[in-house]
Amino acid sequence: MDQKEAKKRLRSRLLRLRQAMDTEKTQRWSRAITETLINLETFRRAGTVFFYLPFQKEVDTWAAIRIAWQAGKRVVVPKADPKSKTMELYAIHPDTPLTKGAYGILEPPAKAGHGVIPAAVDLAVVPGIGFDEKGYRLGYGGGYYDRFFSGAGADMIRIGVAYPFQMVATVFPEAHDQRMHVVITPERVWHFAEESDL
Repeated sequence: MDQKEAKKRLRSRLLRLRQAMDTEKTQRWSRAITETLINLETFRRAGTVFFYLPFQKEVDTWAAIRIAWQAGKRVVVPKADPKSKTMELYAIHPDTPLTKGAYGILEPPAKAGHGVIPAAVDLAVVPGIGFDEKGYRLGYGGGYYDRFFSGAGADMIRIGVAYPFQMVATVFPEAHDQRMHVVITPERVWHFAEESDL
């Protein structure tokens, strides 16, 4: 089996496991991950945090988003452009209207003045179908996050969040894949960065 086929099979297997999870478990694990995330020194220090908005049983980020707002942080989320396969960042507030975008994921409206340049972001909370023990991430295959983190978002601290079964020995990374600095699961924090204070 070649690497591409192995990656495809892993993606299918992990998505099936995620879809099979019951609500109680997703909520319990998401709460544990949120608790760890908000207590990281990196999160506490961050002024602007880039969050994803959860989709199809991904780790729920809404509790962390509300805590970030309460702490006076600026919250930004991605808006995908399927034509260019790129993401732009927009600030959201508790009253920002959100609608389903190209992939069925909630997105804010593209309002002038609400766009945020990646250089202004301190920390990114990153979704994934799987992560491996070297910090590489398996996504849906569109390459949005890898392109973003190898370009405009290259200086951001990247924190992946994952359920226990989403941590695997390898996600069969390719040359363009971008590593996480940290991955948080309900039971532990995996550190991949050189910086000891992450």
